[in-house]
Amino acid sequence: MATQLPQTRSSRVVVLVSPEEKRRISANAEAADMTVSDFMRTAAERYTEPTDAEMALMRDLLAQLEQANARTDAAFAQLEAARAAATAFDEEAYRAEVREQLLTDTSIDWDALSTALSGWARQ
Repeated sequence: MATQLPQTRSSRVVVLVSPEEKRRISANAEAADMTVSDFMRTAAERYTEPTDAEMALMRDLLAQLEQANARTDAAFAQLEAARAAATAFDEEAYRAEVREQLLTDTSIDWDALSTALSGWARQ
């Protein structure tokens, strides 16, 4: 879909690009069914400076993105802390601590509980 203009083109604009940029530009031009020259002309002619409203929108989107990144970083930090805590968890020590707390709890009648449980186990 090459741009066909009636006037003769006689002026040059030289643009230096890297080999990778040239490959990408050529691939994009081919995908658009255009010559590289037509592709570059079209891209240059379509370029406009962003309006004030577009700039405000981009600033707002950037602020939202930064907030989302901060929340993601905080979530990853919490996850890492939870993983570290899970790795450091000593189940045997925890069980011993809970057992000690239960045995020192004077509100529990261990004899009555033992009798009740042994009666329940026989059923």
